[in-house]
Amino acid sequence: QKQLQTVTEDQFMKFKRIFSDSDAAMEWLESYFPEDLIIADLKGSSNSLWTISPPSRDTLIEMLKSKEEFPISVSWTVQRNFSLGAKAETASGKNVKALDEATKRALVEILSGNGSRSNVTIEKIIPRYIRAPSDSEATPVEQLGENMIDINLHLERATNVSDQVQEWWTVNQTVPGLMDHMVKPTNRTDAEVGLQIYIFSDQVSPPSLGFLAGYGIMGLYASVVLVIGKFVREFFSGISHNIMFEELPNVDRILKLCTDIFLVRETGELDLEEDMYSKLIFLYRSPETMIKWTREKTQ
Repeated sequence: QKQLQTVTEDQFMKFKRIFSDSDAAMEWLESYFPEDLIIADLKGSSNSLWTISPPSRDTLIEMLKSKEEFPISVSWTVQRNFSLGAKAETASGKNVKALDEATKRALVEILSGNGSRSNVTIEKIIPRYIRAPSDSEATPVEQLGENMIDINLHLERATNVSDQVQEWWTVNQTVPGLMDHMVKPTNRTDAEVGLQIYIFSDQVSPPSLGFLAGYGIMGLYASVVLVIGKFVREFFSGISHNIMFEELPNVDRILKLCTDIFLVRETGELDLEEDMYSKLIFLYRSPETMIKWTREKTQ
């Protein structure tokens, strides 16, 4: 069971001030905003009973008693809204740690049930801060110092109405989070410790720009350069063929010819209009004649 909480801007600023002595932490936190931080309060009690057969329990105890390495694996999964531009709907991570001899002996005593011990501390096993990028990998945040935290593992036992022994595990953090006093859930008592994990979600581009963001910064840069280059090329392409028509020194004579064509058309002198229009076409087909017609009057 979990409860997700957001932080206010004031709470986020107080959180950043805690790391004011670390340049690496402050530089890393500068790229995040209050809405990017989610605090997950996880209840320590398991949602299901721990059902294990007596032979399997004995085998587990024998493995813990042996001198061979006994690794323990902890995995976590962060779910994101895939429709908002994330590359993957879930991001996951895993930490594998080999138990030391003292921890293995404590677990044997708990599983055997013949001693006074009922809990054991496993060091550096679960990340306090997790970075949830847009892809499928959620990694611990090393820049904030407290990379992995210790947990207190406890095996609870109870008897149901049928006098059957029921067992389940509880996991509690040994040290509260840095913002535990600021964002403590109202429905959580001091006895309910659980885990408090801080999740930093990376900003993602809108879905409409997903086809560009998928190629990274180089793909985005190349796309912008190609688009701008295309417009610049189209603007200047064929400009050499238009210079003789657009860069005319004096167009008064040509303008007068066009006006005369319009006038004779209005008066119905179609034969004269045809001759004058042929003269205009000849001008644009003959660069030498066009140069003479568009010279300045002083020339």
